[in-house]
Amino acid sequence: MKHRIWFILLLLATFFEKNQSIDLGGSRKVQKPKEDPKREDVNIAVVYQHYAGRSKSYDKAFKEVIRKINDATAVSSLRRLATRYNFQAVDCILPTGTFFVKEVLDCLCNNVTSNNVALIIFVTASETYDSTTAAEQYFLTAASYTGIPIIAWNADNAGFTFENDLGPYRIIQMAPPIEHQARAMLALLRRYNWPKFGVVTSEMAGNDRFVTAIREELELFSNKSTKFEMIHFSHMNTKNDTDVDLKLADVKKNQAKIILLYANAAQAGTIFSHAEKMDMIGEKYLWIGTQSVKGTQTTVKAPAQAGMLCVNFHTVSNAMFAPRDDILPLIIQLAPKLFGAALLQLRPNEMFSLKSNVSCKSEDGDPYWDNGKYIYEHMKAAFVKGNPFHVDDGHDSFFYTFEKTGRLRNSILQISNLRTNSKGEKTWEKVGIFTNNELKMADVQWPGEKANPPQGAADKFHVKVVTLHEPPFIAVSDVDPDTQKCPGNQGSICDWGDVEYTDGAGVKKNRTLLKCCSGYCVDLLNKLANDIGFTYTLYKVRDEKWGLKTENGWNGLIADLMHNKADMCVTSLKLNSERARDIDFSLPFLDTGISIIVKIRSGVLSPTAFLEPFEYSTWVIILFVCIHVAAISIFLFEWVSPYSFNMQKYPPPEHKFSLFRSYWLVWATLFSASVSTDVPKSTVSRLMALVWAAFGLTFLAVYTANLAAFMITRVQYYDLSGIHDPMLNFPHDQKPPFRFGTVDGGNTHETMKRNWHKMHEYVKHNKYFRMNISAGIEAVKNEELDAFIYDAVVLDYWAGKDANCALMTVGKWASMTGYGIGFPKNSPHTSLVNHYMLQYQQKGDLERLQNFWLTGACTPDSHSQTQSAPLGIENFLSAFVLLAGGIIVSVIVLGFEHIYCMHLRKPLQKIDPNGWCGIISMAMGKSLTFTEAVDRVQEWRSRTQSLASTNSPQLKRRRSANLRPTEEPFNQDLNPPRRSPRFLQVETNL
Repeated sequence: MKHRIWFILLLLATFFEKNQSIDLGGSRKVQKPKEDPKREDVNIAVVYQHYAGRSKSYDKAFKEVIRKINDATAVSSLRRLATRYNFQAVDCILPTGTFFVKEVLDCLCNNVTSNNVALIIFVTASETYDSTTAAEQYFLTAASYTGIPIIAWNADNAGFTFENDLGPYRIIQMAPPIEHQARAMLALLRRYNWPKFGVVTSEMAGNDRFVTAIREELELFSNKSTKFEMIHFSHMNTKNDTDVDLKLADVKKNQAKIILLYANAAQAGTIFSHAEKMDMIGEKYLWIGTQSVKGTQTTVKAPAQAGMLCVNFHTVSNAMFAPRDDILPLIIQLAPKLFGAALLQLRPNEMFSLKSNVSCKSEDGDPYWDNGKYIYEHMKAAFVKGNPFHVDDGHDSFFYTFEKTGRLRNSILQISNLRTNSKGEKTWEKVGIFTNNELKMADVQWPGEKANPPQGAADKFHVKVVTLHEPPFIAVSDVDPDTQKCPGNQGSICDWGDVEYTDGAGVKKNRTLLKCCSGYCVDLLNKLANDIGFTYTLYKVRDEKWGLKTENGWNGLIADLMHNKADMCVTSLKLNSERARDIDFSLPFLDTGISIIVKIRSGVLSPTAFLEPFEYSTWVIILFVCIHVAAISIFLFEWVSPYSFNMQKYPPPEHKFSLFRSYWLVWATLFSASVSTDVPKSTVSRLMALVWAAFGLTFLAVYTANLAAFMITRVQYYDLSGIHDPMLNFPHDQKPPFRFGTVDGGNTHETMKRNWHKMHEYVKHNKYFRMNISAGIEAVKNEELDAFIYDAVVLDYWAGKDANCALMTVGKWASMTGYGIGFPKNSPHTSLVNHYMLQYQQKGDLERLQNFWLTGACTPDSHSQTQSAPLGIENFLSAFVLLAGGIIVSVIVLGFEHIYCMHLRKPLQKIDPNGWCGIISMAMGKSLTFTEAVDRVQEWRSRTQSLASTNSPQLKRRRSANLRPTEEPFNQDLNPPRRSPRFLQVETNL
């Protein structure tokens, strides 16, 4: 019975296991088998504006591509989508033209979010670039807040103010961006060799972005051989006729012949109507427009330049009903394919519901779909093949690929040419294609119906340039008498005034003196002339003045500019506020200030040069401390030592020493003199002498090592600290008065007159002004002036080029300013020159000119680098002075000897009857008893001979017997014997 019950339970368990889940004992669940999974529904919304004859074609194209994807009849790469997804269409039609907030919210809330769409496709054929463009941007911005990915195609995308990166908006833009159009324009410039161009923009939205794109492309081209230059940029308000005329006049004045135009068709017509009056749409000019200039026009009725070019992509015609070449159906069919390609890239761990949970009401769902970002990232990495033009154009193999910013990586752009047909109508015709940075062009009908493209170069204009001689900025030399040109064609011919001559008939006439001008400013002028495109005549200002404002007005260079005698002034013209009020200056091409130049007085050696290796305090210690201490110490040790004087006034036999001989030993040892000296006898004195010899060796080595540096020629000059130095402000305090000057009528003169009144009055009163810098330099070299005050850069040049290095600039620069090119007020050339001056600064051209012209070489002769200059007598002046001083001192000593012998010896005998002077000087002591000294010499010689020949005990006893009773016999091992004064008198060495 029990077995049957368990069997029945087993059958029930098997039945329930097959049909449903039951709990067996609460620990095991039996699952009911699931049905086969169905495809996930994915809603895609297409948003477009209502067009009476087009909406049906757009709806038909969209539903057809969705049907093919769902039926797996689309391209082979998308057929796998049919097994996983079921695409469904959601339509949202906006009003034609400008639509408002109500329509946008109705579309997003009642169509997009309510149907949980996973993709928004936005297409529009509008190219008005006005309120309609603003409405489109509002829709895209509002749609981006949902987080749903957006695929957009709108021809006016350049007018949007979106940032370059569309990632935060989750927008994929399939229309070509403005950057591609700028790239195509530069490709045209490169093909036809138009390196210089101008840019004109209207107030159409996106003008800033267009100019930025041009500048960015120029930076990319700057590293290549072809160098482009935007010589002028003008932003016009086409609603203001005066503004358009003024801006076009600026374009014409700046010689821009190739003009890139960013405007819509209506604004372009306004600009061309004004340009036609100013003769700026003729054969010398070429206008190149963007997509917005052409738009959907095929025939142009408004004023326009026949022969102009336009960079455009395929948009749509103005037909009421959908034309055969309408681009929007193509894009509507490509967008779902791109979305499907992105879905196929999703990894298994990225599987999520493709129904967006976005709602316009917070209580109905989330305001933002986070999962949309995964689909958007895969769409940027995906690609789709399609046709950016109509089906007959043969571009079916074009791949839509995208940057990380969401914009197209590459585009197919068309180059259109505005031609005049047989009926006199201006029509756009395709003449080229630009894609993959490659330009292909066919024949073009150029402005003026010319067969060749315009040159694009500015018309050369002529200017008169005034200058004034001042090396190294303007250096003047004679022309070749045979060719009447500059030698070696280095430099420019310049008018240097009128000279009088007598012709063959004896009649006096005037003719223009031609010179050859070269230098820093001439090279700069030639470079500007080549880059800007002008010719010039260079002449010297007739009064040879720099420009000083007097009671009668300006003179010199400034007067010629103010009176329009010259268009430009190119020389070392300094900028200051007073000049800037009456003329215009370019950007400074070189910084400068006011400096001082003085003469170097070489060949002068200090008479005390032999003392300069040591400081005077060191000499005092050596001469008045060390020598005396050493000499007295040696003699004192000798006098106290029992082996020598033993504190007596007589030395032992055969020993010659005194205080003066100790000094002689010290001096001879100090300078290593090869003279005869007496050596002390005691050990301690000899030790002291050796210590002094070591000191003398060290002293002499250091002295000799440093002496060479101080025995060379001394360079002496007026080391002025600057313009505020006391020697300049109080010249009469110097003896003789300090003399300085400057150039009459120059900027330095004006600055001195305005700021340093005392200096100006001093120079004016003493007539220290010079006509030019050359005269000032000669005055300093000839010592007519002690210093000359002028431009720092010019003075540095003169100091560097002096062959004998006889000049030197001193002190800090004052009144810092710069050199600039002068123009008459409101000159049209100022902005052009400033534009190129900035380029020269950035590229280092000005620095190269400075290194070439302003670097002086201070070499006495051509062999200065390989040979040493011989030493002159001035290098030994101090040695000769020392020798002459020694002779003079010797003569004085000789006089003292005569005075001593004739007048002082007898008084000294009375003062020193015991002969203690012999301790100080043996010669002086002996001179007091000269007669007895002769006898002592003879006696000493006989005693020396007897002592040398005999050494018997009898002799020793005899010598002992001759001693005084109070004296003890001499013991060599004990104290030395004391001798009588008479015995000391035997020494007679003088």
